Amino acid sequence: MALVRILAVVVMVLLIPSAGRAMTGPEAFILSLADRALALVTDNGQSMAEKRARFDELLGDTFDMEGIGRFLLGRYWRTTPPEVQQEYLKAFTENIVYTYTARFDEYSGQKLKIDGSREDGSFTIVNSRIVDPKGSPDVRVEWRLIRMGDSFRVADVVIEGVSMSVTQRQEYASLIQSNGGDVKALIKALNTQMTRLKASDS
Repeated sequence: MALVRILAVVVMVLLIPSAGRAMTGPEAFILSLADRALALVTDNGQSMAEKRARFDELLGDTFDMEGIGRFLLGRYWRTTPPEVQQEYLKAFTENIVYTYTARFDEYSGQKLKIDGSREDGSFTIVNSRIVDPKGSPDVRVEWRLIRMGDSFRVADVVIEGVSMSVTQRQEYASLIQSNGGDVKALIKALNTQMTRLKASDS
């Protein structure tokens, strides 16, 4: 499954209203995340710029963005100067915000159903399914959470057995390797993509 398809499904999941029995702990965390995203998308009183700012805040509250960014960079993180690390994290986060919000109109009535949760090493796994009212096969979505204080953060999303983080890490590594191990080449590519996204939004 291509990364763009994974992103599209993740966005769809984020926009699905909660359904089913009352839940607590990690399952309630995922349903609350979905409810917050849906409320953001359906708020017609805000501009897209305001929605992007709120979505950025939502990601910061519910996803381990720095941890994900470090994982995606892999071994290159340790050899990258701190100022370049921060430049990369900024470009990475901005790309995620623009890419996700550009797909806000893809929700079309699907339901998110939680199938339970379990502990798996340092992760808490929440299993869920996207159920399409039009009768398409269910899509299995596994949320990998880490504990942060009294709550959780999303560390990865696995869709039909494909990890979003692992897939994107492979793409990043390929780009960096093809540019002699230069992380700045990745930052340049991310910023170029941002320029295209902003141009298509104007």
